Amino acid sequence: MSREFILIVDDEQEIGELLGRYLHKEGYTYEIALTGLDGLEKARTKQPDLILLDVFLPDIDGHEVCRQLRTFTDTPILFLSCKDTELDKVVGLSIGADDYISKPFGINELMARIKAHLRRSKKRSPIAAAAAGRSSDMLASATLTVDLKRHEAYLHGHKLILSAKEFHLLVFLLSHPKQVLSPEHILEQVWGYDYAIDTKTVKVHIGNLRKKIEDDPREPKKIVTIRGVGYRFDEEMETA
Repeated sequence: MSREFILIVDDEQEIGELLGRYLHKEGYTYEIALTGLDGLEKARTKQPDLILLDVFLPDIDGHEVCRQLRTFTDTPILFLSCKDTELDKVVGLSIGADDYISKPFGINELMARIKAHLRRSKKRSPIAAAAAGRSSDMLASATLTVDLKRHEAYLHGHKLILSAKEFHLLVFLLSHPKQVLSPEHILEQVWGYDYAIDTKTVKVHIGNLRKKIEDDPREPKKIVTIRGVGYRFDEEMETA
């Protein structure tokens, strides 16, 4: 049985306890934080394997909690929210969440997504895969340089500020130059999903990454969309 630890940050204790019962049934341990500040403190001290985060909290909102979490942890964050517009999901994903699940949700879907994210954390990461069999810890194209060991990326020599997921996505794209990659395949390799779900997560993160590495994100030259198929990293890679 799995004993991964999951932190539930939700001010509605009944919902937290209900989620906790299902998590316990699946073999997970858990704790509930009823405020954003308590959630941040528990995340720092207890180092959960995954965080379920409500958007509406009584002190600081879930978005701010997510931003602060991303300053010290790469732990998967799944937003749980009654706000379900496309814009709400885009905002949640753009500030560092790994997934966004609208309330009310099916418990089977939630558990499937939790398991997928936890599997991803156990699998060999895109960084390790990129480094396998290489004589260098660097990936480089005409304009980009990625230091796998230091977890840093540079555009024309200037350091990029990337979220953990954006960095993993960039590494995966650079590791497969000139290859057309479907959103489903990217989800599997970067997020750890082994079945087809909503691929909006990939689209949002591709858009965020383009804003940081393209001269004109509206006319991308590095990460090119192959309509109806997927994405392709189009710069030539330097050998190392």
